[in-house]
Amino acid sequence: MMSLIAEYELSNPILRGTRRALPDLQFQVEDEQLSRSELPKLVFWTTGDERDLERLEDLLADDPTVDDVERLAALGGRRLYRVALTEVGVVGMTYQDAVELGITFLDIRVTGEPMQYRAQVPTREALFAYRERCRDRGLSFRLVGLYEGKAEPTNRYGVTDRQREVLLAALEHGYFDVPRGTTLEELAAELDASGQALSALLRRGQANLLRHTLAADGT
Repeated sequence: MMSLIAEYELSNPILRGTRRALPDLQFQVEDEQLSRSELPKLVFWTTGDERDLERLEDLLADDPTVDDVERLAALGGRRLYRVALTEVGVVGMTYQDAVELGITFLDIRVTGEPMQYRAQVPTREALFAYRERCRDRGLSFRLVGLYEGKAEPTNRYGVTDRQREVLLAALEHGYFDVPRGTTLEELAAELDASGQALSALLRRGQANLLRHTLAADGT
């Protein structure tokens, strides 16, 4: 069974001023966190020269798309941040649109402008609908490539082999424990995956598992 992999670019307002000021700094989105009661948050890694990294936090503090900044980790030439977005930044959060259309983000990378996305899409129609939603938000969408990728078969619980692998690894390493026994980044390194891809696999795997167990039970 084949699935579609789309590679595309979005001219996105999120961190645009910061990215333009530090064009050599690389950004990789790890997670997009939505909440009904709080401002949406973006978790991302930055990689680059130490001088650029030192300037970054001052620029983030003045960025019109950022309401609050939290540094989560610093590893050599890499730093992990979580930022709460302002209403200006929320315009660029297309995660909810993607979820509604069955699209899974596999990778989001940025060096300057625009943002580069790689995503698994169920159909061409879903991709075109997502493109229109981006344009409705005022985001310039450019499709770079669309090709077929091999989709993994599902087992009797409705999860793919890869989803089963990451769910069991997350359970074994204490990711679901309270407090957690491992972080998403540590688990991603263990499984040789990006944090964004692993997060998507966990969410999709848990949703499939619930649909084929509790939801299917009908009680």
